[in-house]
Amino acid sequence: MPDDATPAPGPQPSTDTDHAAAGSHGGHGTSVAAWTASLGVTFGALIVCVAMIFVLYWLIAVGVAVIVVAAVSGPVLARAGYGATSGATEYTGQARAVR
Repeated sequence: MPDDATPAPGPQPSTDTDHAAAGSHGGHGTSVAAWTASLGVTFGALIVCVAMIFVLYWLIAVGVAVIVVAAVSGPVLARAGYGATSGATEYTGQARAVR
């Protein structure tokens, strides 16, 4: 019979509590800045795709402009205090001060 101190063969359950304490990657993607940038780029890409199907060059330019504005808005909003903090915080939906 195996000794009680000997672990059972096979994968062991994780004992890493730091990940759980950090709360879903420490706020990764749970900010207004992240959502604005990612949804803006996605919407701009959708515009470009539809414009390419119908060969509308002006609409391709609009889609590219939306992508550029969205890509710039993420870091700008993060610097304005709407980005995720690097510490272990719970998402409250409110802006946080930049440290």
